Amino acid sequence: MGKDIQEETLSSIQPFVFTKEFQEKLNTLELEKAVSDIKNNGYAITHSGENEEFNQELRNVCIELAKETEGVSKGYAASILLGRHPIFERVVLNPRLLAMAEVMCGKGALLSQIIASIRPMGANEIGLHADQNWFPAPFPIHNQLFTVCWALDDFTKKGGCTKVIPGSHKKRRHPLPDEIVEQKGAIPIECSSGSLAMWDGSVWHSNYPRKIEGDRVVIHITFCRLALRPVESYDHLDEEWLKDKPKELSTLLGRDDFLGHKDFKKGGAGGEVEKLVKTFTWARS
Repeated sequence: MGKDIQEETLSSIQPFVFTKEFQEKLNTLELEKAVSDIKNNGYAITHSGENEEFNQELRNVCIELAKETEGVSKGYAASILLGRHPIFERVVLNPRLLAMAEVMCGKGALLSQIIASIRPMGANEIGLHADQNWFPAPFPIHNQLFTVCWALDDFTKKGGCTKVIPGSHKKRRHPLPDEIVEQKGAIPIECSSGSLAMWDGSVWHSNYPRKIEGDRVVIHITFCRLALRPVESYDHLDEEWLKDKPKELSTLLGRDDFLGHKDFKKGGAGGEVEKLVKTFTWARS
């Protein structure tokens, strides 16, 4: 590798330190407050930038796909959504979503999961946790997982919205049994339909039970750093599916780095030096 690898590939960028170009991008997308909030409190709210018509169509698609789910989740959840309807390409390529994914999981962040959740009246609380709950404590300084809830109905406490304990991400550990019960300092993440409610992988959160009639529909979108294994597999979306689609989709599916490749015709990772260098650079951002 030697001289072919630039010096910055051997160093690490600290959390919430951005290049001038990326900071300008965040400013253009009006994400300064969201970045500040998630850094200090562990969660943030911003708007998707999509109109009401799109959000209503998205809600309807989620409800229809949930009807195809088998077992106890039939009608209440639908998973592995990318590729099942073209509308989800627009969802994962949302500029604000992608920018915040890079803030929280660095360049080359992977799509880990995209699922629809439909919660009826009476749906219970799931329990306080951190999304990095399969990591041993202390959690890494650099965030590993990033979760976004695309609200397709208003998020309210009575409606069963997410609850969060601001600042808990700074503890960098799992909540203890008594903390799970007490939930001291928990507040609701309330926002309007079309909003993006998002949080750090280390922040402690749960949800409120739904106490009003009707369904609350939301899409959960999770991103992870490129060295991690995503929750969902999109191996069935092959190169033919990706053909003529935006390059960002290839990156989200891990096709632009050398990790996990099955084709060794070019000598494996070592045979694709450009991709190898790119992966090293992304991994340290």
